[in-house]
Amino acid sequence: MVMVPNAYKEVQRQTVTGRALEREVLERVTARMKAADPSTVKGLASLHDALRLNRNIWMTFAVDLAAPKNPYPDELKASMISLAGFVEKSTAAAVKDQDLLDTLISINGSIIEGLSGLTAPAEGG
Repeated sequence: MVMVPNAYKEVQRQTVTGRALEREVLERVTARMKAADPSTVKGLASLHDALRLNRNIWMTFAVDLAAPKNPYPDELKASMISLAGFVEKSTAAAVKDQDLLDTLISINGSIIEGLSGLTAPAEGG
């Protein structure tokens, strides 16, 4: 006998909302940036990969935020796009600058915290 309701509950648990997905992606890339040890060749390559991925994530956020149909308030969008610009400009230098790397990690941490309690805005709002 197949328990369809239980199977449905499992699918519900595995379904991720947009904000939860954004949080998860940031958590993963942030963990990779923290774990990379630039004192080894392999670790340096890992750091380059993590920083490139982080930059790509932030550029994706910026494109989404700049879309005319994005429902977030203009002030929030402007702040996030500004952060994306900072990430874009700082990524290459963060490989050699631990303070800058820590700043990028901190930015992600702050956004992760915000996304942890954020619900998607109503359409048209």
